Amino acid sequence: MKTMLIAINSKYIHPNLAVRYLKANTHYPVDVFEYTIKDTQEKIIEDIMTYQAHLIGFSVYIWNIEIIKALLKKIRALSPKTKLLLGGPEVSYVNEGFFKDDLADYIIVNEGEESFNLLLEALHQEDNLKNIPNLIYKEKDLIIKNKIKIIKNLDNLNNPYFILDHDDYQHKIQYLELSRGCPYQCAYCLASLEKGLRFFSLDHVKEILDSLIKRGGKTFKFLDRSFNANPKLAQEFLEYIISRNDKNIVYQFEINGDVLKKPFIEFLVNKAPKNLIRFELGIQSTNDQVNQEVNRYQDTQKLIANIQELKKSNVTLHLDLIAGLPYEDLNSFKNTFNTIYQLFPDELQLGFLKILKGTSIYYKTKEHQINYQQVAPYEIIDSKYIDQASLEIIHQVETMLNIYWNKGFLNKSIKFLTKDMDAFDFYLQMYDFFKKKNYSTLRYHFKDLFIYLIEFLKVNQLFTNQIESYLKYDFLNHYPIKPQIYWEHLDNKNDILRSFHQKHPEFKIDDLYKYALVTDYLDGYLIVLYHPKHKDIIEYKND
Repeated sequence: MKTMLIAINSKYIHPNLAVRYLKANTHYPVDVFEYTIKDTQEKIIEDIMTYQAHLIGFSVYIWNIEIIKALLKKIRALSPKTKLLLGGPEVSYVNEGFFKDDLADYIIVNEGEESFNLLLEALHQEDNLKNIPNLIYKEKDLIIKNKIKIIKNLDNLNNPYFILDHDDYQHKIQYLELSRGCPYQCAYCLASLEKGLRFFSLDHVKEILDSLIKRGGKTFKFLDRSFNANPKLAQEFLEYIISRNDKNIVYQFEINGDVLKKPFIEFLVNKAPKNLIRFELGIQSTNDQVNQEVNRYQDTQKLIANIQELKKSNVTLHLDLIAGLPYEDLNSFKNTFNTIYQLFPDELQLGFLKILKGTSIYYKTKEHQINYQQVAPYEIIDSKYIDQASLEIIHQVETMLNIYWNKGFLNKSIKFLTKDMDAFDFYLQMYDFFKKKNYSTLRYHFKDLFIYLIEFLKVNQLFTNQIESYLKYDFLNHYPIKPQIYWEHLDNKNDILRSFHQKHPEFKIDDLYKYALVTDYLDGYLIVLYHPKHKDIIEYKND
């Protein structure tokens, strides 16, 4: 029996860990085919028909569900005897429609490693399917749902990482797990439906990590729903990756922020090196009524205080908000945004509520009068609390926030501009200005963003010598080599450099003439030396 597993990933850099786990944990021959959502359906169908599989398994997610539905229909038409297997979050909780529409013969829900191997065994031996856990199948006109079973000892799973010899470890994100399951019950999240929080042993994860780094892995993202669910284990692992002293490697973790303890934060402040650790923290809302309605019981003040302490460390902080939650109108979300924005995280993501099938909120859409897209990604259109126009306003703010804050090249200027002000209105006014001027928010030159911002600030009487100086600093700091500037060159550049050299003879005058760019800055000058391998930025007053 020929079996193929198909993964259709959102991007090349995002490999599918699920199909690798299935292949690694079966005794039977299986071939894995990976594509991205940019690959044509014709190409995928051609590969499927050439392979002539008896069983085809698809890993189904929100980003590929519509593509896979179309592929399933084509496979049914072209090869009606081929058996179809589905797995993944998009089919794990609301799935009867796939059987009614004849798009699946089998669905494996939750963890599939053991179930997949048992299914192949049953199909090879033409055995009964009733004892295969996590399996759903159709028998005559009945949809049979077998018992649910979790894998208690995760260390018993075979290593899924090195079964595909062609993997490009250096240029792909490597997904790892310290745990499975989620200790929280957020109403909008599929992870809230996963029962049984379990952990891999630290030695197991270290061994895998070491092997991936030796093969060139550079970016590691942990799939744990709450990496710090076991604080002791989390800190031990962080201590380990810090002690490795690897260069040019990044680790990403999703953590719960309001339960962090002082010793854990102090450890990161004292020990975490720059650019090694990235934390993603879901805040979603600062409105207690909103959070309680979606079963999110966070201590917002403690969370904010912990984030402020974490900012003293070298950890990169990515914070998430969700627009469209029950009881959150435009004013409430604006307050949430402005409160969290003033923390000035490295990135602030504005997400929009998605009604994922099977979640608690999926069953309460009528109660909250939530209208949402009926195809993936199932994003909210409006509700009894927030209308479509208000959500569009938030999208507009999101657009400008992504350009002028989240890209990270204007932080000095934008932080100075927006500190202690209504940042939501600032970004909204900027969006309106872009539209009035017909400036594109999608296609632009880097230099244009500065020119547009300066124009906007002048129109709104916000342009000062200080902000002009900070914009120059951000612009010059962005470039590794000497750029074309958007302001006029100084006529007395060499006079300034000679004066600087007299006070700082450690800088060779020939290097200053060759590498330096000089501009007015505050009440002095900014001297930027673009050496071949490094850059010096010096604030200088010619007193």
